Amino acid sequence: MSDFRTGYIYSLAPIHCGGEGDLGNILEIAREVHTNFPYVPGSSLRGTLRNEVKQLDEVAVNILFGKELDNQGQMGVHQVWFGDARLLWVPMRTMAMNGGQDVFCWVSCHSLIRDHAIMTQQDTVVFPDEAVGTRPGNYLVADAQIHVRQMSNDQKEATLLAGSWANSFKSSVQPTWENNRIVLSDADFQVLMEHSLWTQVRNKIQDDDGINQAGSAEVFWTDVCIPRDTILYYPWGYNLLNSNPVKSKEHDLLINVLQGLFQIGGQANVGRGWVQGWVNKTTSPVRAIVEV
Repeated sequence: MSDFRTGYIYSLAPIHCGGEGDLGNILEIAREVHTNFPYVPGSSLRGTLRNEVKQLDEVAVNILFGKELDNQGQMGVHQVWFGDARLLWVPMRTMAMNGGQDVFCWVSCHSLIRDHAIMTQQDTVVFPDEAVGTRPGNYLVADAQIHVRQMSNDQKEATLLAGSWANSFKSSVQPTWENNRIVLSDADFQVLMEHSLWTQVRNKIQDDDGINQAGSAEVFWTDVCIPRDTILYYPWGYNLLNSNPVKSKEHDLLINVLQGLFQIGGQANVGRGWVQGWVNKTTSPVRAIVEV
């Protein structure tokens, strides 16, 4: 791609993007096949952003995302693309650190840090099998103890985000994140992820009489979500057309959406999926690379 950028989203509420199927009364979420980690599919992200832009400018949305499929089976060519949003840092609330007060920190693993560094063209480093972090010590998580060694300067550099943080986070979230992050091995992170996703038991009335198909008054199910305070990243960029390419007006409109508040996934009626976004590169695209 001649235009390749990185975007970030910070979850302000739990995110639920539906998976391939539900397990009984458990509403599962989309997961990567090779890691089993939850993620936000690029199609969900693109659909959300398209709707946001459409509400602001119905001409710009067709230039950026292409016209939707019409009755004649015709649709426009998109000039902006979005990849999957992957986990980068997941919040972890420990029971204690060094026998003291409860600690809130963010956790990642070797493969997530490596893949992010490769995509953002940052230097990669080798992490040890044992946990390293910005605050060394013994952390108690549920019934387990994690011994964390001091993270080296090279390792700290390798874990940085690309570009600047969102302005609303620079004086609040960013300083806290810089002082409270841990990198685990992939195996340990996998175990942690089995217990750190956000879940909630909910009930639903099936009909106006309050009776469901099973004959009882209520049915219960469990929502599984990516927790709030999670940091995800995604690739995005432009494939400009020679005819009617994206101009500064459409680009600036899209950047304002990408760096604002928007909602991803389902269950918006109960406040799920609200995120703050930002990007590492805001300059306008300048080169046409596709002909139609």
